[in-house]
Amino acid sequence: MTPITIVEGIAVIIGVFVLVLVIASPSTSKDRLEQRLYGVDEAMGGSSNIALPASDDEMALPFSERVISPLFNRIGNLMMRNSKAGQIEKLQRLIVQADVEGKSPQMLLGQQIILPIVFVVAAFFLGNYLSLGLPITLAAVAGGVFFGRSLPVSSLKSKIKKRQKLISRALPGVMDLLTISMEAGLSMDMAMNRVAESEQSPLGKEFQKTLDEIRLGRPRLEALTAMSERNPVDELDNFIRAVVQAEPLGVSVANVLRVQSEELRRIRKQRAEEAGHKAPVLMLLPMLLCIFPCVFLVLLGPAIVKIMTGG
Repeated sequence: MTPITIVEGIAVIIGVFVLVLVIASPSTSKDRLEQRLYGVDEAMGGSSNIALPASDDEMALPFSERVISPLFNRIGNLMMRNSKAGQIEKLQRLIVQADVEGKSPQMLLGQQIILPIVFVVAAFFLGNYLSLGLPITLAAVAGGVFFGRSLPVSSLKSKIKKRQKLISRALPGVMDLLTISMEAGLSMDMAMNRVAESEQSPLGKEFQKTLDEIRLGRPRLEALTAMSERNPVDELDNFIRAVVQAEPLGVSVANVLRVQSEELRRIRKQRAEEAGHKAPVLMLLPMLLCIFPCVFLVLLGPAIVKIMTGG
């Protein structure tokens, strides 16, 4: 046996062990099919042995939602027993900030276990197929473990950054709309409703979520504070702090919004100027790699040819 074959065997054994562990582990809760069968059994007096096929709605779901996601959740449930509470809270906070539906801390923990194993097995077989040698294969395996372990969290952080950027870009226009609406005589809730109806960015969805919480009985200041916690954007946090501090003191919220809007415009202009100053520095690298070699070749090419030919 070559060293690569031995390591491949170990990887396959680990994968089989995890699969057997998942299959043999008791489920913490009945799935949808078991719940339906349990309901039928109860309705018939607990004596039925009827097995109902899966519904068309369940079979119409993608394979990832029917098989892969439950597998991740099941492994994640096993991992949660040995996970710290702070780690679970951190994962839940990332899911909320990314506003991703269908994600849970259990699924992320399961992905952090399954994906490294998948990448390790793929690296072994690819290294054996391409005859890369043991050092390169082991380096690929280490990279696969690191990449598979960090991929679930890094993808969430990437979505959070993208979402925060969209919120930051939409905030000046939203502030103007809020200011105009309140100066026209609308209340704060009605102005927020106008923003939620007209704004299609993630910020508009956040205002709609905040309004839903207010309609369910949550105080407005608490709902706004919760929106700030869900979206850690500096400009949005400053706006919500100003509103939260102004309303109990009886200060005109419209005036506060106007000041905040002007401040956001100024910050946006400064960022545009900063990006403009960075442009020449960023353009220098492609010029060095692409343009200057061509210029040197045109200028020095004939001289090099003459030197080599002795002319």
